[in-house]
Amino acid sequence: MSKEIYKSIASSIIQSSTPDIDLEKQLSIDNFTRGLDAFSLYNSIYLEIIAYEEDASKQDQSATLLGAFNHHHLESQKILTNSIFQSFCGNYNIAYSLLRSFIECHMRGVFLNQLALSQHESGLWKVKLSSAVLDSYGELVDQLKNYRANRDKILDNVQFLSMISGLKQELSFSDLLKELISWELTYPEESYPNFRNYSRYNKLSGYAHSEEKTHDISRLKKYFGNDDQKAVISESMVVPQLSKEYLSDMCCIVDSSMVVMFNFISKVLTFEFSGFQDYIADLKEDDRFTNARLNYCTKWLSAYLATD
Repeated sequence: MSKEIYKSIASSIIQSSTPDIDLEKQLSIDNFTRGLDAFSLYNSIYLEIIAYEEDASKQDQSATLLGAFNHHHLESQKILTNSIFQSFCGNYNIAYSLLRSFIECHMRGVFLNQLALSQHESGLWKVKLSSAVLDSYGELVDQLKNYRANRDKILDNVQFLSMISGLKQELSFSDLLKELISWELTYPEESYPNFRNYSRYNKLSGYAHSEEKTHDISRLKKYFGNDDQKAVISESMVVPQLSKEYLSDMCCIVDSSMVVMFNFISKVLTFEFSGFQDYIADLKEDDRFTNARLNYCTKWLSAYLATD
């Protein structure tokens, strides 16, 4: 095939996958502001934590200690942005599938970073590793133990990620979540069923595995009273009821991810990083928490400050 034909195919794909977005219609959806507040908090919060420390050397230290997490956090931002965009286009099946990729990526970043820190010679971040983790990551743990005398090798982002990329990672998300709970990274929620349900993981799995009931056409037919024509060739696939549901679920997923992030960072940065506590104290007054109704995060902030 000639380049012109390939270009034509590519152009048609781009045109069909990027419809015009009616922002006025989006603004009329009840959860629009709530969802955007949650997204705004997630995007800003991590980098602001590091920037809050005025000591440049401690900023460098935090960037090093959180190197593997930073990598996954940036990737998660891209995934979440694309998920919201797809919901704006009315592609709810894709949007939900990307939400599952988001939460898996974000929490795996916490997990891998904690795994690296747990082998550090200082012993400050030591955690117990389950048999499921050792079965999947035993080879990596052995490699990290051999590097215990060399802090840079364990925490260097590029080298650590290179070590991981060569391993076959078979740990399920359920086992990963159980591990995060055993490490007390889901506080103040300590129940596996409750935390899993709140993060909507069962629902997200249905979209990721493409069940008939999660298909956009099926959902639209239900919305339009089984009217095939409207469901298949509707002028706009954006339905306020479906968008409201998506944004509500997105808030819960972002909320649960940020709680894990807060717990992890508080355990890492509070040893020699004064800026974290100051930042959290100011963050508690942020109106976006109220607007986005981020329940776990608000509970966590209150509980964290109460323990000081």
